[in-house]
Amino acid sequence: MMHSIQKAIAMLGVLTLAIAPVPAVQAQTPQPTTTQTTPGELLNRGQEKARQGNYQGAIADYTLAIQRQPQYPDAYLSRGQAHHDSGNVSRALADFEQALRLDPSNPKAFYSRGEARGDVGDFDGAIADLSRAIQLNPQYAEAYNNRAIAYAIQGNIPKSLADLDQAIQINPNYADAYYNRGKAHGVAGDAQSALRDYNQAIRLNPNMAEAYGNRGILSYQLGNPKAALEDLQQAAQLFKQQGDRDAYQQTLDLIQQVQQP
Repeated sequence: MMHSIQKAIAMLGVLTLAIAPVPAVQAQTPQPTTTQTTPGELLNRGQEKARQGNYQGAIADYTLAIQRQPQYPDAYLSRGQAHHDSGNVSRALADFEQALRLDPSNPKAFYSRGEARGDVGDFDGAIADLSRAIQLNPQYAEAYNNRAIAYAIQGNIPKSLADLDQAIQINPNYADAYYNRGKAHGVAGDAQSALRDYNQAIRLNPNMAEAYGNRGILSYQLGNPKAALEDLQQAAQLFKQQGDRDAYQQTLDLIQQVQQP
């Protein structure tokens, strides 16, 4: 996921008690009536499941919504996002394509397709989609952030920094944008600006392990091993808590390097 350089069934059964005159045959209780869940209700239910991390359940609800209302761009968009978040980028792209066919002026659909294109290495396509999302919604901070990542991967640091500046101007509390700008400043050789951005990212999100890790590496490069060790130990603890074993092990290796005489 390209965020760093790097979610009632209504049983309307009104039971009516039939009162028959005497003598009478035994009254039969009518069966409860049911109402079919609407596509909108299915969409909402799927989004709630997705928020809980139940992507397969969400996909099932979105699919049923589409079956009941085939021309439903929001259902395709949401299903695409669930496919993307569960790691199936090819199906995500197909759903984003259909969402855009049905609603070609939807900035969120362009953003989502751009993000997915970046995930498969199509950075030119990602930049084109994210640029279209920004045209449709000039206040789309996340689109600026992701376009900045694509520019950075292509080696265009000036454009990356310009987009990150814009993302932060739109949303001054955007921790990911500060982190990404810190990395871009580091690539550009501006260590002090990179440190300021990592500091701000950590102030906004004290659980951002990557920011501690990168700040620690930068501190070590600047000749401050004590600060580097403190940051790397904090990063390792957070990576472990977050279940990121690879990053945890890499950070432990860095800590060993810093501790070497």
